[in-house]
Amino acid sequence: MFEEIMDRIDVTKYSYRKLMLVPLIILIIALLLLSTNYLRLGRPLNYGMELEGGTTAYIQNVTLDIKVLEDDLQKNFSDSEITVRKSGTEYRVEAPASIDSVELKDFIVSKYPNAKVSIQYMGPTLGSDLRTQAVRALIYAFIGMAIVVFIVFRIPYPTIAVIFSASSDIVITAFLMYLLGIKLTLGTIAALLILIGYSVDSNILLTTKCLKRRGETNERIRNAMKTGLTMTSTTIAAMVVMFVVCIQTPILKDMAAVLTLGLVIDIMNTWMFNAGILKWYLLKESSKKKRFKAGGR
Repeated sequence: MFEEIMDRIDVTKYSYRKLMLVPLIILIIALLLLSTNYLRLGRPLNYGMELEGGTTAYIQNVTLDIKVLEDDLQKNFSDSEITVRKSGTEYRVEAPASIDSVELKDFIVSKYPNAKVSIQYMGPTLGSDLRTQAVRALIYAFIGMAIVVFIVFRIPYPTIAVIFSASSDIVITAFLMYLLGIKLTLGTIAALLILIGYSVDSNILLTTKCLKRRGETNERIRNAMKTGLTMTSTTIAAMVVMFVVCIQTPILKDMAAVLTLGLVIDIMNTWMFNAGILKWYLLKESSKKKRFKAGGR
């Protein structure tokens, strides 16, 4: 059955130009939308409470209708950014920094007198500091990844392809996060960092098998694809299970969602764009060798 699936999705049947075209088009669309958001809103994605700053109210010892409470809060405070989530046995109300924390607590207590309500406030300055640290972490991760990849291969085109694929994974995943309403939080940033490592892993697998193994180019790509897709599909299955099991735990649910999206995108970038680059590079090198041999004769 696995062999039949591999035959159906065999990317070596297509020219390297066609393989590279689809990921490039999707990347351009993602960059345009994220850039538009940045110019319009001053940020490419919506931030979570940790990065934006604001008030979190924890409600315990009561059973309530999340939708009803959320609607009441939005009407009372005239702010659609207030969200209510259930986490285990408690409810979390997340409100922006513009809403007074005391007024928020008083409103909740007035609706649920028997509830135990606690408030946690995070200022916008602290959120800004966390955003800066998160951006630095992503930049350092990319720099470290680029250095390691260059040391391993020391060949420009394959190295650039690996770095491009990892970058494209992050950009397109961020684009899907925006479309699906997944906010950028410390948890989802951690998921993006994990995705960088996973992207490099799958791309190094492909590049190593193509550059350091003997045999026909398409056969080397197919062999690498069998191993890579087996590895990625098992991880995606684990993330889907994590998403279902942790549906009541927002941070784990969002991490699982981001990793699932990112791994699907990584399949496209690795086995279409990077495979296309390597196919072009190997054909070019093979052509050079043939010309050299012909000239030597």
